[in-house]
Amino acid sequence: MLQLQQGGWILVFLLLLTLYAAYVFFERYLALRREKIGGERLMREVDASVRRGQIDVALEAARAHGGTLGRFMLAGLARVPFGVTAVDAALKAALLEEESRLARGLGVLSVTAQVAPLLGLLGTVSGMIRAFNVLASQGQTTAKLLAGGIGEALFTTAAGLIVAIPALIAYHYLAGRVDDILSELEQRREELLGILAEVRNGEPQA
Repeated sequence: MLQLQQGGWILVFLLLLTLYAAYVFFERYLALRREKIGGERLMREVDASVRRGQIDVALEAARAHGGTLGRFMLAGLARVPFGVTAVDAALKAALLEEESRLARGLGVLSVTAQVAPLLGLLGTVSGMIRAFNVLASQGQTTAKLLAGGIGEALFTTAAGLIVAIPALIAYHYLAGRVDDILSELEQRREELLGILAEVRNGEPQA
């Protein structure tokens, strides 16, 4: 409680920011952990169904798979009757949509990692100004009084770094997870387009 009083409103704000950032991290962590990647089985079913011309079966397989990959494949497979170009456009649009959904909330962690040290520095500067004002008003300066005032001021800098470092680690961890999922989506996009190209090229020429 004493340290909270020393830090003033800046330390209170850092505490609230920490709680919010922690909530965002755990919510995003659990959400990304539930995402189904590794869609080899789904792609085998899609491959076989598309080659047989059974698009409905492929769509049902994507629905059953669910998750990001399932939604992504649904967007592309629904456009198969309109040609490869339409499928590619639908997959690119779906990729952007999934990227936005997966990365939701990561900006909070990034901003926290950048703002927390600045808030800590602001608290330090304002605390030192207050300390020197007290020294000036007393008309004398003692090493003990000066050291105590500066120590209290530097506490907010330490608090800012304590908040920023975990936030930065959390951001890069989740961003890496998002990149892994998006990389798989891009890989599956190339696979589906390749399957469709092979089917088209394998059709008898008119």
